Amino acid sequence: MSRRRPEILGFFSTNLQRLMSSAEEPCRNLAFGLALRSIQNNPSFAADFLPTFMCCLGSRDFEVVQTALRNLPEYTLLCQEHAAVLLHRAFLVGMYGQMDTSVQISEALRILHMEAVM
Repeated sequence: MSRRRPEILGFFSTNLQRLMSSAEEPCRNLAFGLALRSIQNNPSFAADFLPTFMCCLGSRDFEVVQTALRNLPEYTLLCQEHAAVLLHRAFLVGMYGQMDTSVQISEALRILHMEAVM
């Protein structure tokens, strides 16, 4: 239903934020996807999801962190005013979490550059 009427997702933002850190991967993936759709429809929601996204990047659950990193480029594009904070957090995750975040950071920077050129 949210494909035809994405504005409906605004009513579920609290639930989506909670599910973004779910231990269940399908649930978590769906929550991230719907959150991104909600932000695409209403960019002012990006700031509402920022604390949740940052918590996901800092999660002790490796899978939650991986899901957040997979969505980092698109979220960074939708939340450009907070791009520096997001990319810095992703960098710290890579440094202290001993995981390679360079691919996601590079992709986010590439997408931001493409957006700036257009």
